[in-house]
Amino acid sequence: MRPFLSVIIVTYNSQEFIGDCLKSVEIAGLNAFRKAIGQERNHASECKFWETIVVDNASTDRTVEIVKGFEWVRLICNRENLGFASGVNKGARESKGEWLLLLNPDCIVDENAFAKLYEFAQKSDERIAVIGMQLINPEGTIQPSGRRFPKVWEFLLALLGFHQKMEANWFKGRDFSKLQEVEEVSGAAFAIKSKVFQQVGGMDENFFLFFEELDLCRRVRAEGWKIVYLPEAKVQHLWGASVKKVPNLARKAQKKSAIFYFHKHHGLLAAILVAIAFSLRDFAHKIRTLAKAKLISYLP
Repeated sequence: MRPFLSVIIVTYNSQEFIGDCLKSVEIAGLNAFRKAIGQERNHASECKFWETIVVDNASTDRTVEIVKGFEWVRLICNRENLGFASGVNKGARESKGEWLLLLNPDCIVDENAFAKLYEFAQKSDERIAVIGMQLINPEGTIQPSGRRFPKVWEFLLALLGFHQKMEANWFKGRDFSKLQEVEEVSGAAFAIKSKVFQQVGGMDENFFLFFEELDLCRRVRAEGWKIVYLPEAKVQHLWGASVKKVPNLARKAQKKSAIFYFHKHHGLLAAILVAIAFSLRDFAHKIRTLAKAKLISYLP
């Protein structure tokens, strides 16, 4: 029996949250299995409704040790950090599910999320290929997800200090409590049909971190598939928890990925302008840091 869902989690030094994430996946998977198939089986190792694959990018903490404590999880260990996109592709190649759920390790899946996802997927338009889940902050507020693709000038302004204004434009008119078609969804938690993931060639491994989901959604839409936001499928997300552990790596990866993304989809001039905007932003950051350090040195 082919599983309905293959949950793919890429980890890197995720010891603080991977255990809770996997516990929530197990609970959500069992709940969905019982509702969809029946009550007669109740153990994760016996459940054919879903599978979970963790791809670890050479963690140096206790991440691998913690994951090994979940016997029903298939663990793939890379010898070096190959990036998020590469990790997802490796997990996808080992998967068997009809749908792939790409899930960040700093997420806690609601106990009914997989059941809602299954119910919607069985009844939805055949052209729907990507389903974004509703992201919730730990205090219960909703995180924005499912924006439209950023235009070049919008991204430039965001880099130059107008991020809140541009984000308001990207999410303008959105009601995060309603099912709706969108241009892209957050990479923290979304499902994609396995056949469509294969059709578009998976994730572009030129993206080490950031922008890979925008690129994937663009290619999915280019093939005529639809992307939707499903608020009934909820996931708590510790926004930025993973990248905060490696701020310098994340900053460099964001810059490289952004330049590559705009070059790929908007051309060379766009990439040059984005690179200049990053340089201006970094220069301004250095000036502020130096000014702050000088001010502190004068304080008693």
